Amino acid sequence: MMKVNKILLSIVIILSLLPLISCNKSSDVDALSHRIDEFVTLVEERKEQELTNYLADDFLVVKRFNKTQFILFSRYQIKKNKNISISVIDKEITLNENYADVTANVLLLGSNDWIPERGQMYNIASRWKKESDEWVMSRLRWSVK
Repeated sequence: MMKVNKILLSIVIILSLLPLISCNKSSDVDALSHRIDEFVTLVEERKEQELTNYLADDFLVVKRFNKTQFILFSRYQIKKNKNISISVIDKEITLNENYADVTANVLLLGSNDWIPERGQMYNIASRWKKESDEWVMSRLRWSVK
């Protein structure tokens, strides 16, 4: 009888701790999702100077740019388009022990007037990590959909 009580107590303790574990993962996913939304808003509001706060020091765009080059590329695109609209579709966040992988389909529209002149759908894959309790992007890859 004593052994059964210990087993039941162990099960109750484990079950009571599960929400705490999943809550922590859930809050990380929510925080990262919010951070990504802020990044998108900065691009749409043409605030390229603030983008560096969302990029890790070792940031790389696979086979293309380092952090400095990416900021220059972003600045060029922002200057080229008076209006930028970004729609993130099917965002999926996968948490790992030390990082998170994010994939999404992204519709990017650009124009110098009200009606978009340019537009393209992209497959985006990024890796994010925590630095000083903030999620920052360390890797980015995109391809035309």
